[in-house]
Amino acid sequence: MRLALLLFSFSLGFCLTLEDAIKSAQESNPELKAQEHAIKSAFYNLKGDTSLYLPEVFLNFSFNRLSSKQKLNIPAFDGFPPLAVDSAKISYKNFSAGLREVLYDGGAREGRIGVSSSEVRLQGALYEEKIQDIKLRVIKAYLDVLSARDIVEIYSKQLEAIRAQYERAKAFYKEGLVAITDVLQAQVRLAEVQRDLRQAEGNYSIALANLSKLTGIKEDSLKDLEPLKSVSYTPESFQKLYQMALENRPILRVYSERVVQARRLTEIERSKYLPKVFVQAQYTYSDQNPIISPKGVYALSVGLNVDFQSTEPYYRVLSKVEDELRAKWELENAKENLRLEVKQTYENLLTARDNMKVAEDSLKYAEEFYKLSEEQYKNQIISSTDLLLAEASLTQARKNKVISYYEYLKAYYELMRAVGGLR
Repeated sequence: MRLALLLFSFSLGFCLTLEDAIKSAQESNPELKAQEHAIKSAFYNLKGDTSLYLPEVFLNFSFNRLSSKQKLNIPAFDGFPPLAVDSAKISYKNFSAGLREVLYDGGAREGRIGVSSSEVRLQGALYEEKIQDIKLRVIKAYLDVLSARDIVEIYSKQLEAIRAQYERAKAFYKEGLVAITDVLQAQVRLAEVQRDLRQAEGNYSIALANLSKLTGIKEDSLKDLEPLKSVSYTPESFQKLYQMALENRPILRVYSERVVQARRLTEIERSKYLPKVFVQAQYTYSDQNPIISPKGVYALSVGLNVDFQSTEPYYRVLSKVEDELRAKWELENAKENLRLEVKQTYENLLTARDNMKVAEDSLKYAEEFYKLSEEQYKNQIISSTDLLLAEASLTQARKNKVISYYEYLKAYYELMRAVGGLR
């Protein structure tokens, strides 16, 4: 499926989109595969517990052989002689079959179904949470690739500019307009930029490898990524964002279901002290006694059963009550952790937005300063050192703008993840 998607996209000349990368990651992620099986397992457990309301079928068969034949001895009385009658054959068979329907069990079956239903919902919420985590990891890796690629382009342009500066310095030197130090400085700077470019290419390669690992797509297919659209987002108030998180985050449903499960398990333990009412239809066959007829008989029974071991259920109930209280506190702790997560990502987004604005303004100033310095150098007003410093400032400003822009996008998606709005 993933390969077909890629071949179709590239056959049409499209770039690989973020949606394609996320879809590919979801199809190949082992955590999601494992969680899918956990959901199926919980569903089958629910089906099994639901079938507890169906009648119980029982079949019993035994073949028996005695050490000796048993007789019934009747002593003589009133002139009758003693009498010996076979009471059991030396070998005989017993067979019974029937249906038993429990009419009331103190709520044990209802409790088990409640636990199983809750487990299905819990595993589903965990699945949704894992999907959100995978989406965020893919998005951040995708942004890292775009950022690294843009930085490579920045250093490539810088390398062209330094080479032009180096050639210009050599021309000025031949004309006797500058000293040999200008040429040497440009040459040194050229070597430094080549080093920075090589490091940037290495970072780009690492970013590609990371995205490839997450998505299962070969690195060569990831070199033509579609740039993301600019995000224009005005953050809501923190309280609104936190309320969104309380309503949307699957992890809170996980903790809520654990509270439900603990309560249901308490009900199951309490049911052990309550009577069980059942109705039973049974057929019994035995050829043990040769003089008894018929060998097989039918019976319809209604019964009541109470069976527990002293105070064992009582302490089990106390244990489950404590588990329920623990689950409630864990839910409260999860809410507080979520509040902190939303607060942190909210503040990070505001900071990243401010940093991006500063980087944009700095780039404007750096571009103006470099143009002015280039003109001054051509007119021999400033030295090559000043021009190289202006160029280095411009490159750093470009790099800072790229970094701040993608950090802003990361902060935005992290906030969306925190409030459960990452779709």
